[in-house]
Amino acid sequence: MMYVIVIFISMLYSNVHTSCIVSNSNRDINRQVYLFPETIESEHFKIHFTVYDQDFQNVNGQNYSLESNFGYAQSLIDLAEYSLEKYISDGWELPPPDCDESITDIDSLEHCSNFGGDALYDIYISNDGPGMVVPERPYNVEPYTGGYTTYMKISTLSNNYTTCPSWNYHVLAHEVHHAVQLRYGNGTSGTSGNYMYNLWFFEQTATYMENVVFPNSIHLRTMLSNCNVVTPLTHPEHEVGYRFELYPYRSALWHKFLVESIGDSSIVRSMWEDYGLQYNDASNQISILPIYDQVIQSTTNQGYNLTDAYNDYAKWRYFTGDRSVNNEYFDEADLYCESTIYNIENPFTLISNGGGAYFINLPVNENFMLSSENSNDIFVSKLMIDNSGNTSIGDINSEDNNFYFSSSDESNILIVNTKYLNESQNEISFNISINQQNILGDVNFDGLLNVIDVVIIIDFCIGNSNPNSSELAVADINGDNEINVLDIVQLVSIILS
Repeated sequence: MMYVIVIFISMLYSNVHTSCIVSNSNRDINRQVYLFPETIESEHFKIHFTVYDQDFQNVNGQNYSLESNFGYAQSLIDLAEYSLEKYISDGWELPPPDCDESITDIDSLEHCSNFGGDALYDIYISNDGPGMVVPERPYNVEPYTGGYTTYMKISTLSNNYTTCPSWNYHVLAHEVHHAVQLRYGNGTSGTSGNYMYNLWFFEQTATYMENVVFPNSIHLRTMLSNCNVVTPLTHPEHEVGYRFELYPYRSALWHKFLVESIGDSSIVRSMWEDYGLQYNDASNQISILPIYDQVIQSTTNQGYNLTDAYNDYAKWRYFTGDRSVNNEYFDEADLYCESTIYNIENPFTLISNGGGAYFINLPVNENFMLSSENSNDIFVSKLMIDNSGNTSIGDINSEDNNFYFSSSDESNILIVNTKYLNESQNEISFNISINQQNILGDVNFDGLLNVIDVVIIIDFCIGNSNPNSSELAVADINGDNEINVLDIVQLVSIILS
């Protein structure tokens, strides 16, 4: 079954949000018809509009004026050309022509008179939404045989502007990218409960590309600075492909991370090229995350993979807002909302293979155990912040499905995130408990006595490191209130016995 979709975005300051996918069975979306049409043409685009003040469009039972003006129309077509030129210069495919101008039979349904009059890409100034791209017909031309022709609709903005306002430039960059995307493939659908629901991929990349085209666009930054909505910072536990609450737009942070951490902006285009080569039609359900893994590895000459990216993405997201570090992690991170930190409230839940993460505040000077039946699916690390604000991050390995660790007398944040292991997605639960069953000599609190504990106590004795109160309690094996060679000898004896 072939799906026809409409992709559009909400205006930057709008408080009303509409679903990102609208089926034609739920709402009629068609090329706009005007009583007194006007057009402006450029190299790649034709914009259709009217200046007649008695021309109306019915949307959901309500009439809205279609009146616009030449200045606004010209600015839209100029911004569309500017956006497309950026995509072309970066190696992206052009949107397909919407008709074949060689067809001369005026009665043919394929004649260009039914598709805006010519093969130029059509933009209609209307009231269907702030911006939308409508897939129209299959374009099965190699190498991307699942592509679609499309046309665009851009809001009249109630005819309040004679030129497109700068705060709305991102709409053109976003929608032109949708037109480009749909040259590669039209697969936004999948099986419920499976991350093959791919629209998040369409919206993430389109939102990220707004700043590629218009570097000064504040759309993404504004969304990420809002601590009262669902974003990858306010809800870091959501997987990168979370599809609800406008998250797909705000989660363009994921693509921003990939480009800034890897240092190669072509990675976004490479993902679409791989997607397009795999996609043939709407019955061919494509899993996006394996494409991420493949492209990340290819871009980094096999030196980095999706699990590595998930680990770093988790750590980067901690350093936002007042916790940002100059010249490290995200550019503009100081303008974002601080990522959410959770207290220990069991159980915690993540989606496997999805890239979600928790930042968990640890009480000071305690020993802990994190337990999970899916310990192989998660990555655990501890962020320590001393009284001078210096930070260090150490990884924690699992033992028999458990992770053992302790906190110091300074700030300690546990970071738990998912790995990427396969294409399935399931719920992962884990619990954190204070481990009060301290074993004398077990100074790394892994539940074992071995040579690692001996080495740590030796470091305490010679002054290479200083024990915290929890470590001091278990390192003083003979109970003389000192850590010295006698404790080392006794620990070795216990291990060998």
